[in-house]
Formats: sequence, structure tokens, C-alpha cells
Amino acid sequence: MVRSALRRFRSSSASFPPYHLLERDYLEEAQDKWKRLEHLYHKTQTLSWDGKKVLADLIAKEGGIRIPRDKREHIARIFSVILWGELAAWNVAADLALALEDVEAKMAATGQVFDEARHFYTMRDYLLQLDVDLPPLDGYTQAVLRELLSTKNLTYKLLGMQLLVENVAVNLFRTIAGANVEPVLSQLMPYFERDEARHVGLGVMYLPQMLAALSPLESARLKIFQLRINTLIVWGTRLMRPHFEALGIDNNVGIRRGLRMQGETFRELKQVAGEAPKGVLAANSRFEDRLNSLSIDLFFPPLNVTPPPWQRAMLTGLYRAAQVGDHLLRWIS
Repeated sequence: MVRSALRRFRSSSASFPPYHLLERDYLEEAQDKWKRLEHLYHKTQTLSWDGKKVLADLIAKEGGIRIPRDKREHIARIFSVILWGELAAWNVAADLALALEDVEAKMAATGQVFDEARHFYTMRDYLLQLDVDLPPLDGYTQAVLRELLSTKNLTYKLLGMQLLVENVAVNLFRTIAGANVEPVLSQLMPYFERDEARHVGLGVMYLPQMLAALSPLESARLKIFQLRINTLIVWGTRLMRPHFEALGIDNNVGIRRGLRMQGETFRELKQVAGEAPKGVLAANSRFEDRLNSLSIDLFFPPLNVTPPPWQRAMLTGLYRAAQVGDHLLRWIS
């Protein structure tokens, strides 16, 4: 492991320093092309917040964590996913900051490293305040995060983390804040959400040039990668269903909003690219949107609607299948 790290270090440092970064023609072209990415870095500094102070102030304001102990375990189950997701995002952002060649993109990724570090320690401190045992990460989320951490493909890292996982996180933050599950957590979530929106921006701005260079085979492989990640996320959400319901959170509403957000992100990606980007899975017709809507109602019915017996039986079967899949994924990992 140490030897492989040394080899990567030597290969990355062999051509150092990159003198072309000081050439005037390069500087003019790069700063014109990527100035919005550089702006993300400076915005990160301007909007930085002190996680220790914000959390302490919110706890003092609310007089502590105010939620029954039995519901604290449900929060711990859901937000253990966020905790380890933030650590994975921290590591992925550090990989991107090292590997991306354009200075402005490297700056944006460096800003994300700073954000994700703050998110991790703040979420860890909050979860420790719950004073309950933190559960291990479920197999589905573990599989997603390990794949994003292990891949050497920068396109996969950017698309998987910045556009798929970060979008799920932003949607969950909005859902939790809107449901007012616990006052401190609900007021903490907007801080996380504002940061994560910038991280999505890195993917939207920088990915088009990488996608444009894909061959037909690489484009097909990228779509398979997205399908795999999205499938794991859906099954992970299925596994969390009892915990969401115990906190009064409607997955039907959350998933619909998540799809809308993802659609908006991919439309922005198309606008930046000037054409439909290669290798991206997205609903491109009203028929697909309608099919997605029907699927959500079928597999994630609204919380205030009592499904018919056949649907309840199906949902119970899917939950049990999700549990089996969770155990299997943990075992093979």
C-alpha cells in the first residue's frame, strides 16, 4: 500500500513544476473558460462557517437535542449514511484536487475538501450528542461509496459524486429541514445544503469537456455505471423506509423532489455543453417523466395514503429483499 502510494506520488511529481501554467496565452484562455470554477473557490472562503460554533449555538438556543430517545435511533440510522458519505466526499474531493489539471477546477475541488471536512466533524459531533449507538453503514451505501473511492476514472468520480450522490444529499437536507424532525438538526441542514450546491456546480461546469471526449463504448459504460449507482441508492432508500416513516418523512415527496433536482442539474449540464451530453442517463420525454411518476407511487406510496393489500404485500416483500441484499453486500465486502 505504501509502495503504491509512493509510485503515484513519483508519477505525479515527475513532470513538476508545470511551467505552462504561467504562460500568458494559457492563462487568458483558462481564466476566460473557467472563471466560474475559480469563483466557487472564493465563494467557499467567503461563505465558510464554523461548525463547532454553529452547532453549539443551536444546541444552546434549543436547550439541547429535543426528540424522544426512540426516535433518536432512527435519526442515527439515516444520518450515519450522511456521516460516512461526507467522509467519502472529502476523500474524493481530495483526489480531484490532486488529479485535475486545470488550476481553476483544482481550486474548486480544494474548496470542496474544506467544506466536506467541516461537514464530517459537525455531523459527527451532532450524532454523538444524540447519545445512542451509531449503526454500521448499510451495504448499499457502502458499495456506492467504495466504488467512487476506488475508481481511478475522473469522469466517474465527478459524475458519481458531484451529480448523483451530492444531489441525493442536498435533497435529504431539504427534506429533513422541511419535516422539522428535530429543531437543531433542521436548522443545521441549510448550512450543509448551501455548501453541497457549490459541489454540484463543480460537476456541472467541468464535466461537459470530459463527456465530449467519450467514445461510444465509454459512453455506454458510463451509463451502466450510473444505472448501478442509482439502483444501489434506490435499494438503500428502500431499506431506510421504516426509519423515514418513524420520523414522519414522506419518501414519495422526497424522491419526486430529488428527480426534479436531478433533471434540473442535467439540463444545466446540457446548457453548459451546448448539446445533450454523452453518457448521461436522464429522462428526455414526458412519457419517461410519467413512467417515473407512476413508479414512485407504486414503490414509494405517499405516507398519508393506505395502499391496497396487494401493494402492501409487495412493499413488505421488497423490504425483506432489501434486507437480504444488505446482508449479502456486507458479507461480500
